[in-house]
Amino acid sequence: MSKKGKKEEDKPPPALGPGSMIRSLAAPLRRHLPREGKAVIIAFSTCGMKSMPIELFKNEEVMMNATRLYFENNRLKSVPGNINKLEKLVVANLQNNIIKSLPGSLFKIQTLEKVDITNNALRSLPATISKAASLRVLIVKNNRLRSLPGSINKCPVLEELDASYNQVKSFKKSIYEMGASLDLSHNLVTEMPAADIKVARLKRLDLSYNGLVLLPENISNVSTLVWLNLKGNQIVNLPFETSFLRYLHTIDVSENKLEGLMDEMSSLKHCLRHLLASRNSITALPPDIGRMEVLETLDLANNEIVELPESFPELKVIKTLDLSGNKITNVDTITRLKSCQHLRLARNSLTELPEDLDKLVNLVTLDASGNFLTVIPETISRIRTLKNLVMADNKLTSIPEELGEYQLLLTLDVGGNKITSFPQQLSRLRMLEVLRIDRNRISVLPKKMEILAHLLELNVSGNVLEEFMLPRTLTRLLLAGNPILLPAVDPKSILVQLLDRDHACRMSVLDISSIKLDEVSPSICQLKVLQVLRMAHNLLKKLPEDLFRLKMLEELDISHNEITSLPDTIKECYRLRKFDASWNTLTRITDALTRATHLEDLNLSHNNIHTLPESFGGLVRLLNLNLSHNDLSKLPLDETEALASLLVLDVSHNHIEFFPEDIPFLYRMKILNFAVNDLQELPSNFGLMVGLEKVDLHDNLIESLPESILKMSVLVELDVSDNKIRSFPSKMDKLSQHCTINTENQSSYKTREMQDDIQASGSQTALGGGTGSPSEAL
Repeated sequence: MSKKGKKEEDKPPPALGPGSMIRSLAAPLRRHLPREGKAVIIAFSTCGMKSMPIELFKNEEVMMNATRLYFENNRLKSVPGNINKLEKLVVANLQNNIIKSLPGSLFKIQTLEKVDITNNALRSLPATISKAASLRVLIVKNNRLRSLPGSINKCPVLEELDASYNQVKSFKKSIYEMGASLDLSHNLVTEMPAADIKVARLKRLDLSYNGLVLLPENISNVSTLVWLNLKGNQIVNLPFETSFLRYLHTIDVSENKLEGLMDEMSSLKHCLRHLLASRNSITALPPDIGRMEVLETLDLANNEIVELPESFPELKVIKTLDLSGNKITNVDTITRLKSCQHLRLARNSLTELPEDLDKLVNLVTLDASGNFLTVIPETISRIRTLKNLVMADNKLTSIPEELGEYQLLLTLDVGGNKITSFPQQLSRLRMLEVLRIDRNRISVLPKKMEILAHLLELNVSGNVLEEFMLPRTLTRLLLAGNPILLPAVDPKSILVQLLDRDHACRMSVLDISSIKLDEVSPSICQLKVLQVLRMAHNLLKKLPEDLFRLKMLEELDISHNEITSLPDTIKECYRLRKFDASWNTLTRITDALTRATHLEDLNLSHNNIHTLPESFGGLVRLLNLNLSHNDLSKLPLDETEALASLLVLDVSHNHIEFFPEDIPFLYRMKILNFAVNDLQELPSNFGLMVGLEKVDLHDNLIESLPESILKMSVLVELDVSDNKIRSFPSKMDKLSQHCTINTENQSSYKTREMQDDIQASGSQTALGGGTGSPSEAL
């Protein structure tokens, strides 16, 4: 072979163009292109990318072999029009970006089966979606869609379409001809189109949490429906045509304005298995509801039902019955429901339960909490199948000694009663896994608590217990509000017992709030699997460093104490998701807290914090942040945009003068509270926060509102009262059509110094007896 031929053979393949290979791409790009056999995965999740690398569409090996595209949690504004060059793509995940439109070429990829574009800024879907030959799942949840393509019913194999949390106001009747499950929940649909169709294919339809007032009278034409969710609407009644949906096995009409169920409901007696109608205004049930031959689940909780119809006991196959939150005074006939397994009678007006309860021979769960019961019928102890008994918040004074004699109870909840003693013979309750006797008057527990060898949760909060022996099997212990003897007083204190090896390796939840604790016991720092620790309303002044070395800790509540600082070891608490340090005396937050990067819920309100670390934006998973009632004069600006997941921000009652420029880029924010600060203006791009539902800016020094605020289409509450606004945007009335706006008490003369003087001197003096508004006084 000639030297020239050898050099050509050894020449590396190109990175781009014909014959290009992945191995020739730059190393930073290659590491985002892992393989599964011959298949290539494009993995750019959470990289801060603003666009897709052009190399993906010019490298032959990528184009020929890429099967999955993961580009979620970035800053993409668009998808390249030549994405169809990835000709073997099966899955495209584009969640959590700011994409406004999709190219029609995406749905021309013949192998594409699933597209997830949740949490973006889509306003429409391309008409080419009907050409998606293999598309089975399309998820466009939480975008800005106002409609669905009329041709979407022509997608040949589409099985699931999730378009929930959008701005769809209406849809075409062709939707009824889809063969897919359709989720249009949490949209703005006020009316369904008439079902003037020839062939129905739709089987599952979710229209929950819209603005529906009624269903079309020819809804029976959608005869293929088997599952219909209408929860959270404004429906006053169901048309009788609904009774002709002969395949309907589940219907949910909870949280509407129903005053009753249609009398024709019994026409569904051969098909309807699950009827959910909680949180309505139903006063009476259809007289022949007992004819529902296959009804297994009936949820009528939180209505206005006073009595049950005579036919009710004829529900022969009912398994789950929820009558909680009604006005029922008598349930004697309910004992004929022999198939019932889960019976909930909570929050009614019951003064007694039927003496023949033992006829419910299949009963597993009985919840009769929140009534006016004074005794637990002895016959309950004869229901051999009973495993969960909830009798909380009644007027019980004792627990029957016979309880558990013929059954193996797993849960016993009698919290919130007037019980003064607990049965001393625990052998009948030896299989208990959950025991809740909180909010009673119990001062002594049986000495042989260890006989409860399966007990996992013990809740004795709100009693008058000083000491007792802890079962070794406990994983959840709630002691709040008891006069527990502390280790300094009693060497056998419950807190000392926690040092036992069994507790150290099992305890996952511990609540020792309101026990006058003045220091954290070393035993608590030995609970290696502790996940939830509550020490609120105590006398703590500091926390031990070892506390934050509990590697499994996920939730910590130290609110309402006297803590002045947090140890730096908090950075080692990698799993901490929820942290409440409100109502303490903290003055500053160090960088250590910002390294607890799993935090989702952080409450630092009602402290004396005057500054935040510049690295605060490192808390990238925060959903809820409360910094209200502190001494903050500014928020860190550099990394605010990194808080992309934030849903709720409360910085009210501080001294913040400037609105951080990056905050409008927190697109997912739903609740924003900047009330009682020193803001003088809002940024012009304030309207970018398109997800905002509630905004409170009252009591600031704002002089005008930006026009972009009119673009906030899901805003329902806006408070800009007590500011200095002279004029409002010209189309403010349009915003008020879907938003409650408070603009009272505007004064162009208002200054913060004057406001402080008013507060210092007292409202009665400043306002001349309290009859005028602040602006009038100024």
